[in-house]
Parts: sequence; C-alpha cells; structure tokens
Amino acid sequence: MTVAPQPSGFRSQLSASPMLFAMLPPLFWAGNFFLAKALSDDFPPFQMSFWRWMIAFLVLLPFAAPRLRASMGQLSKEWPWLAALGVVGVTAFNCFIYVALHYAMVVNAALINALMPVMTLLFAYFILGARIAGLQIAGIAAAMVGATVIITRGDVLTLSAFVPSYGDILVFLGMSTWALYTVLIRWKPSTLDPLVFLLATIAFGVIGHLPLIPIEIAVSGTPTIGLESLLALLYFAIFPSLLAYIFWNRAVKSLGPARAAPFMYLMPLFAAALAIVFLGERLGTYHVIGMAIIVAGLTTALRAPARADARR
Repeated sequence: MTVAPQPSGFRSQLSASPMLFAMLPPLFWAGNFFLAKALSDDFPPFQMSFWRWMIAFLVLLPFAAPRLRASMGQLSKEWPWLAALGVVGVTAFNCFIYVALHYAMVVNAALINALMPVMTLLFAYFILGARIAGLQIAGIAAAMVGATVIITRGDVLTLSAFVPSYGDILVFLGMSTWALYTVLIRWKPSTLDPLVFLLATIAFGVIGHLPLIPIEIAVSGTPTIGLESLLALLYFAIFPSLLAYIFWNRAVKSLGPARAAPFMYLMPLFAAALAIVFLGERLGTYHVIGMAIIVAGLTTALRAPARADARR
C-alpha cells in the first residue's frame, strides 16, 4: 500500500491551521473521559489502555509501513528517545487516567486536569528554559476560571468541599505526565516522518503495558467484551489516540508547548456540549459564561509573543 502525496495547497492549509490542530484533541479526549468512565466496571484499566493502543497501532501500521524502510536508520538512532516518549505519553498517561476513573468522580478529574497548562508552563520553564509571558499567565488563569465555572455548573462554592482522593492523585499524576510529554516532544524534536514517529511511540507505549497486564489479570480478571465495548475501543483507537496525538504533536510543533497547553481548557466545554447532545442536558447560563471566559483566556494567551517558547 502506498500513500499518495498530498497536494501542496492542502499542506499549506494544514500548516496555516495550528489552532484547529490544538482544538480537536480536547474534543476527542472529552469523549474518551465519558466512555472510559462508562466502561470502568466492565473493562480493567490497564487492559483498556493496552487494547486501545494495540488497535491504534494496527490501524496506523498500513499507512506508516511504506515510510518505515526509509526511516530505519533514523529509528535506530532515536529509539531510546522514542521509547521514553512512548512510556511517558502513552503508557503512563493513559494508565494513570484509566485507573483514576475507577475511583475519581468525572467532575473532580476534570477540575484537576485543568491544572495541566500550568504544569506545562512549569516544565517548559525548567526543561526548555522558556520565557513565560504575562499574557500567557493571565490567559491561562482566565481560562481556568471559565473551565471551573462549567465544571461546577456555576456554583464555584462547591470547591470548598473538594477533598483530594486516591483517584484525584492519580489524575494529577496522569495530567503531569501529559504535560511532560508535551514539553519533551518540543525539547528534542524528532526528524522522523510524523506517521513513523507516532507508530514508533505507540509501539513502545504498547510494550510498556506488558509488565502490567499479567498482574491486572491475576487481580481483576479479563474484561467483559460486548458490542458496546468493541465500538468504544474503536473510538479510543482512532479519535483520542491516532487523530488526537497527530493533531496535538502538530500543534505543539507550530505553537510551542506553552501556547498549545491552554487549549486543554476546551475539554470541559466540549464535555458539556457532549452531555447536552447525547445525555439531554440543557444549555445553562453557566455554560455561556464559562465558554466566554475560556475563549477570552485563550485569546489572551495566544496574543503572547511566540518567542515565549524559545530557548534561552
């Protein structure tokens, strides 16, 4: 199977849309949170993550295979780095989140996940030596307020009763690994073809699950497989895995980690939209207010000069 070259006009359109690349992953991940929580009683977390990424690998393989031969020399040089990225961005991140959703409420998970852009800025500062602009800090703070308004349904006083649990700690660890992955792919950019890069990181991520699976089977057994779980795994593999990672890697490459990170605040907005469409929830005033604050925060953060992500 060969991959036809893309028209130059199409490439230029994609290159000119880094914000679109940054907006789509939060949408796909919002659906991932909903489905993972819904299946948490039937599908043990490590096995859910493993099969999600195994299917993603098999789906991607026919598209990346024609480019593998030309990339073997570079793969042999970069494989330790690719292995680290796979373990951090695929194995650790997803296992932490899926285990956490067995214990944490979705609302709590979303609140803690809202700290991801802050952690990304910290990692970018210490690892990349990035200069953090005041507009970025102001924009992220505003977007966090908007996300909190949506997550708490306009009643921010409920935060006073928030007590971190075991699941909440796991969400924080998962969120931190994703922030680290976001910075690492900018720290040492790969020269591989993007599809080969993604295939390699997924492969190492799948391998990273292997020590965990036998332990989980011994403790929790195997998953209950049905049509719903199969369809959910297919969604997991294509949208929050392949497409989200391709788009997110492209967004970080174009915008830099500090400017791409605030787009994660679109997750609660998209989660609310999915609840309205699929669960019949009503559009509330808090949705509109939160959305307006998030958009204002993103706009402010993106007005920060791009050099804020440059190395010192």
